[in-house]
Amino acid sequence: MPTLTARALSAASSARAWLEGPVGTRLKQGFNIALSVLILGLLARAIARVGLDEMIAVLPATPLFWILWTAHYLLPPAVEWLIYRRWWPIDWRGLGVFVKMRVMNDALFSYSGHTYLLVWASNLLGVRFDPASPPERLLGRGGGAAADPATNPFAAVKDNAFTSGLAGNFSTLLWLLLALGLGGTGLLGEGSAIDSRALRGLLIGFGALILLSFGIIAFRERLLSLPVHENMRAFWWHLLRVNVTHLLQIGTWIVALPMIPVETWLLLGALRMVIGRMPVPNKEVLFAALAAQLAGDASIQVAALMAAQGVLHLVYHGLSWVGATAIEPGAARNPA
Repeated sequence: MPTLTARALSAASSARAWLEGPVGTRLKQGFNIALSVLILGLLARAIARVGLDEMIAVLPATPLFWILWTAHYLLPPAVEWLIYRRWWPIDWRGLGVFVKMRVMNDALFSYSGHTYLLVWASNLLGVRFDPASPPERLLGRGGGAAADPATNPFAAVKDNAFTSGLAGNFSTLLWLLLALGLGGTGLLGEGSAIDSRALRGLLIGFGALILLSFGIIAFRERLLSLPVHENMRAFWWHLLRVNVTHLLQIGTWIVALPMIPVETWLLLGALRMVIGRMPVPNKEVLFAALAAQLAGDASIQVAALMAAQGVLHLVYHGLSWVGATAIEPGAARNPA
């Protein structure tokens, strides 16, 4: 009697065959159009809540600001593309897929972009599920051989998500040490803008983040599937991505409000990195309170700049989605 897994794989195989037919092809095209309309509609609504006029009034016109901001926006998908092109047969147009992945993760919900990438990669690599064959190990190498990222997109996407998270957590620790070195302890003492309950939540969240990282490392054989050298290579790329992207954003702050000392911006950037990675509520409120305490008389300008960059981020999402949609259909090279 067929097992539940075999039945599920058989149903998935039948559904895939139907989707590759004429009706399924039209359905997929309609879904892609509907997804684009949904993404652009959500972004337009979010932008309308703040307004483009306010954003334009705050952001500087100097070309250096826009160069730094554009580099800050495009670096994350570019690094993802560099990692995956080692494993998969994609050319420069494949960058559009990773731009879409970033937009979906931000505009819809976390890891929705990774799901999109997994489906796209399965089609690219021609992955087929055979109900008669034994199911592959989905988590971890265990005592067996490592998975090949060129033929196992699930292992590639899963492991890359883990190494990306580890790089982000490690970077957060580095920026926390920088914040403490720049005098961040003074912001947490008596008279701090952060109340004791919020501070306690921040410390608990940071402790949970560190424990999670150690847990991933300790149980890497059960969680990671790719060869160690592939995961280490991806880890170093993600470490570069996280820190350079953050430095580029701090660079936009320095260019936009040069009257504020660079040391203050570095401290503010370090605190933003730490708060942004913490699993705590009201992150923006915490950061705004610290920004007001640090910036002093310039707190209003800082708050306006942060709000304007939030809108600008959404505008770039919309423009990038349109551009990615235009180049994505020709993303795959013919495998050798």
